[in-house]
Amino acid sequence: MTSPRSVSPLGAVWRVLAILVCLAVLVTGQLTRSNDLFPFGVLDQFSFGTDPNGQVVNTCLQGERAGGAPFDIPFGPRSVGISRADVENTRSEIVENPELLAPLAAEYERRHAEEDPLTALVLCQRITPLRHGTAHGEVQFVEVARWTAS
Repeated sequence: MTSPRSVSPLGAVWRVLAILVCLAVLVTGQLTRSNDLFPFGVLDQFSFGTDPNGQVVNTCLQGERAGGAPFDIPFGPRSVGISRADVENTRSEIVENPELLAPLAAEYERRHAEEDPLTALVLCQRITPLRHGTAHGEVQFVEVARWTAS
């Protein structure tokens, strides 16, 4: 049986520095509430549970075209080029400045050039009440912010 080797001073310093860097990134992610450094930071969508008698809030996008009914637009790289979590993380800024939805509308139109252009893009929420952990009652639709084409 061989005896364990001791760590050289340089190896010990390298290991301690690596741990300190990881801790610094983790603490920075936690303090700034940013997902930019994930997995070394916050990932809000998995950080808390839902009250079985509360509600589920689902952030959504709806597009509008001239003379047409509103239609759902999925989040993601193939649709508007951004994930729902990224939009939810900047929701307060979008509420203050709905023009921040313009790049999403432009990206959607670029990817759907064969369709009529959008006249509006709506950031919305569908709120589903729960009773004993299951959907109960009417889903409420709330318009959070609206960008209108100029």
